[in-house]
Amino acid sequence: MDKRFVSSLSLALTAVLSPAHAATVPEGVSLAQKQQLVRANGAEPSTIDPGFVGSGSPGDVIVNDLFEGLVIENLQGEVSPGQAESWTVSPDGKTYTFQLRKGLQWSDGKPLTAQDFVFAWRRAVDPSTGNNSGFNLVTANIEHAQAILAGQQSAEKLGVVAPNPYQLVVSLSKPTPYFLSLMSIKTFFPVPEHQVKAYGDGWTRAEHFVSNGAYVLKQWTPNESVEVVRNPRYWDNGNTVINQVTYLALSSQNAEMMRYQAGEIHMTNRVQLEYYQKLLKESPEQIQSLRLLGSYVYAFNTKQPPFDNPDVRRALSMSIDRNVLVEKVTGQGEPAAFSVVPDMIPHYTNFAPAFQTQAHQSRLSEAKLLLAKAGYGASNPLKVTLTYNTSENHKKLALAIASMWKTLGVQVALENMEWNAYLAAKAAGDYTVARSYAFGDYAEPSSVLNSFTCHHVNNETGFCDAQFDTLLKRASDEQDETKRYRLYRQAEQILDQSMPVMPIYHYNHTRLVKSNLKGFPSNNPKGNIYAKDLYFIAK
Repeated sequence: MDKRFVSSLSLALTAVLSPAHAATVPEGVSLAQKQQLVRANGAEPSTIDPGFVGSGSPGDVIVNDLFEGLVIENLQGEVSPGQAESWTVSPDGKTYTFQLRKGLQWSDGKPLTAQDFVFAWRRAVDPSTGNNSGFNLVTANIEHAQAILAGQQSAEKLGVVAPNPYQLVVSLSKPTPYFLSLMSIKTFFPVPEHQVKAYGDGWTRAEHFVSNGAYVLKQWTPNESVEVVRNPRYWDNGNTVINQVTYLALSSQNAEMMRYQAGEIHMTNRVQLEYYQKLLKESPEQIQSLRLLGSYVYAFNTKQPPFDNPDVRRALSMSIDRNVLVEKVTGQGEPAAFSVVPDMIPHYTNFAPAFQTQAHQSRLSEAKLLLAKAGYGASNPLKVTLTYNTSENHKKLALAIASMWKTLGVQVALENMEWNAYLAAKAAGDYTVARSYAFGDYAEPSSVLNSFTCHHVNNETGFCDAQFDTLLKRASDEQDETKRYRLYRQAEQILDQSMPVMPIYHYNHTRLVKSNLKGFPSNNPKGNIYAKDLYFIAK
């Protein structure tokens, strides 16, 4: 791969890389005649609109194949050119100029221009659209994004302009080291202005749908499947191998496994523990794993008694034996988590709470004292409802946690919800303790920690601490990495003391994949697996 990348904040930066992210088929490998992929996708997507889709959601996976941003990740997880063929950075690090590829088209044949990016970004940050991903533009430090999101300025003031059809100029309020990594987040994808204005929210219906990625929507059958087919107008279509992808809305791992074993599915969304351990011994070539920049957590509703009491939250977290959970319940190589920030960020060491090294019995004794201090015991047992979205794995974990809490005298009820109902309940604060997740979109602690700031759109717990927010603000202004990371650790310590969420493990996403399906990334912290990189070999 020819790769040239010159980076300096004192000099203009230009990136020019050759296409290295389409399917790379080794010489001498024979391709299968049929190149149609069927993958289980966990649940019914709520949207496939890039501006509205949530990271890690079922729709996020599909949008990855339908659309493409300025940059994309290659098989090693490195930033590579996407719709932009090159970019430059001003000496002060505050102005990025992207040069789009010539001849880009939407799937309906209309030209794709830099203005489509301007339109999409303004739409994403405009609070009147009802979009909940505008915070990404604030995270990127794009000029005026914060004021626009707060309703203080119009979206037209956003620091992004298209001086001509092939050039996009982005102005930042300050140098942002992780800016390029953010550009592969869906919020920064273009959307077809002509279709959005013509059909409003209905533009994502199959009959109106237009995309710019390797695939285009063919059919969406609610609660069953989404089908996409090759987009012949995609700039690198010649290097795409998979002709069609079907994403199945299957929240049941049992159903996944049955259809996988029957040959109806080529890639599962998850793997149940008992099958994982069996296949690890018998057919390890069918197991694909990716470490992710995220943590599996249980969120407390800190606005609802008794979970507005940090002692109660801390007691419940301390009593969990995470090693038992990752070894006996999940059992697929996930590291136990005592912090929401994953342990895979270069040069960063997570904050370790004091109870992490305590013997489990000692933790239980301390947890009982904390509950007693809060007024709970044998005569007044704490009652907890654990909410989780439909999944055998989530259920098993919830049952195990409930069992651990019963040793404290806690009475636990389990509440299972389908995906969309589960999202709605969390958004409305209609829960006490809920299965959740903390994901980052770029390899820096702030990517996870920011979602716990006051009034953040993804802060489902209601947690709000001025000192925590101040530390993150100071870190965002600090250019020295060592000093910045020290501030993040201090912020993590506040989270540990307040415990708005209970970290369980850091994600290691494991799937079952047919042995003749190739082209998987060796590293991608965002968990992105692009269909255009995949291919079936002849058996």
